[in-house]
Amino acid sequence: MIVMDLALNNILGFNDFHINFSYPKKVVNSIIENEHLAGRPNFRYKKAVILMGANATGKTSLGKVLLRIFRFISSGNTALLLEMAVPQTAGSFCIDFINNSFVLHRLSAVIDAENDSITLDYAHTEIGEKDTYEKCAKRLVVQSESIGAEAKTLKKIFAEPNFRFAYPEIEQTLKTAGIKKDVLLCTLKAVIGTLDPTLTDVSVSKDLRDSFIIRRKGAEIIIQDGKLLNREMLSSGTAEGVDIAIFLASMLSGPRSFYYCDEHFSYIQTDIEKRIFGIMLDNLKENEQLVFTTHNTDMLDLNLPKHSFAFLRKQVDGDESHVSVMYASDILKRNTDSIRCAVENDVFSSLPDDSLLDMLENGWSDE
Repeated sequence: MIVMDLALNNILGFNDFHINFSYPKKVVNSIIENEHLAGRPNFRYKKAVILMGANATGKTSLGKVLLRIFRFISSGNTALLLEMAVPQTAGSFCIDFINNSFVLHRLSAVIDAENDSITLDYAHTEIGEKDTYEKCAKRLVVQSESIGAEAKTLKKIFAEPNFRFAYPEIEQTLKTAGIKKDVLLCTLKAVIGTLDPTLTDVSVSKDLRDSFIIRRKGAEIIIQDGKLLNREMLSSGTAEGVDIAIFLASMLSGPRSFYYCDEHFSYIQTDIEKRIFGIMLDNLKENEQLVFTTHNTDMLDLNLPKHSFAFLRKQVDGDESHVSVMYASDILKRNTDSIRCAVENDVFSSLPDDSLLDMLENGWSDE
């Protein structure tokens, strides 16, 4: 599963929002290998995207939207889409993606939550050997046709998408199905042991199905079917590390194709975050994609192509708010341009407005 383009309107706080995952020309000596559709070298896509932005700019919500769309494609469950739309206002999305073939798909939806109504349009085009995404996207404009929203209709059109999402609110969905046990055991030992050296004794449970046992001085901490049952026994960082290990093990086991890792390193040292991200990057396979959200500005120092960095920003006008995205590669054209300096100088308008804190620094008064 590769996402090429996404447009949202009146969906989970996104109004007239658009994000694109293609890039115009090949980067020489890029640290990210094979950043194109396998067998189609001109069909370039951003294989790894570091998505940054202030709080409440939509990093987690973007993941939720993609997850719901993917699950809808898998199941045909219209409730997944109806719950995204703003009440009493029609919502819409349009997504371009590739799924296990040389075909570019475009799925568009108009969602009327008030009347429990969904209208779907679909278009597709074959991706030729010399095609770029932009050429294929132009062909899609004239090919759209209405389709039904039933599961059987979708299954005739789309193969089952492979994906993995991780963010703190969906810990209960971090299932271990499809992850190789030996890979998960090794990953748990490495990640948890790094975060807490007293937790190197990790083993597969002999009594509980799909479970792992972490032992510390006679106490047992249980991970069952991907969920940490006694989370209170671990520090916040170590507990977060369990989720990270499961996500990383999924990448190492493959194939999952699309990965969205959302702010899973809030309690973890920046050097560890950078190193684990590097492992994720090294294990991205052909036709896979990773979106990695973070607040850690040290990630800006990674030797990645500039098109790998995107920044969400929210502009407020009265009661209305608008989220948009800026790409580092659109602003910084020279190899010597520093992304960190650009962020620190708020070139991407992605830093929080902290002017309201001025009154606290200047002496608070209720007058």
